[in-house]
Amino acid sequence: MSDLDLGFTMRMDDADAVPAPPVDMFAVRPDPKGPKTVAVLILLGAILLGYQGYGDYQFHTAEDLSDSEVATLLITPNSQASDADDLTVEQYQEFHDQARDSGGYGLRAVGFAITALLMIIGSILLFQLKPLGAWMNVIGASIGLITGVVGSWLVGGAAVDSLTGPLLLTYEISTYFCGVCMATCLSLAALPLLNARARLALYSRPKVLLVSEQE
Repeated sequence: MSDLDLGFTMRMDDADAVPAPPVDMFAVRPDPKGPKTVAVLILLGAILLGYQGYGDYQFHTAEDLSDSEVATLLITPNSQASDADDLTVEQYQEFHDQARDSGGYGLRAVGFAITALLMIIGSILLFQLKPLGAWMNVIGASIGLITGVVGSWLVGGAAVDSLTGPLLLTYEISTYFCGVCMATCLSLAALPLLNARARLALYSRPKVLLVSEQE
């Protein structure tokens, strides 16, 4: 039996089998929204740090707290402690004096003030996609991490000598809590410098188009 001739033939070239993807299909593109979102979060964190620094400054400059303020402060921890761990106003006044003399409040007040200032300016620059803003945020968060942990450790040391019960545990935990919060803030501040798309948005350069005139 002879082959049946249908009158047409089909041929497939390798070049026509699978179309080649565009060259820039998988290219990393700048992401300006990411740094701007980080800038807003950094600004909110800077405001909170400034408020905390102002509170530490008030404790550092107050020679003695009023008995009514101390009594109000001790209501909650004394209600959760046993009778043997009840704190008196005199004990807390002694703790306040030791904490102030240790320099912990003053160190945190100065450190958080510098941190808040750098991060406020840095967040504004970062929102404008300027690399300097990202670096200012990293430097500010690093200062806040060091001064916050060291200052909290000094205040915690004064608490060990004067306090007992739940309030002592609160001041001991505050050192770790401050470290975790500031480390998280530092990681967030460094994100625009570590992420490839955000870094392209910060360090992008305008393209220069050269046009040659033809005679």
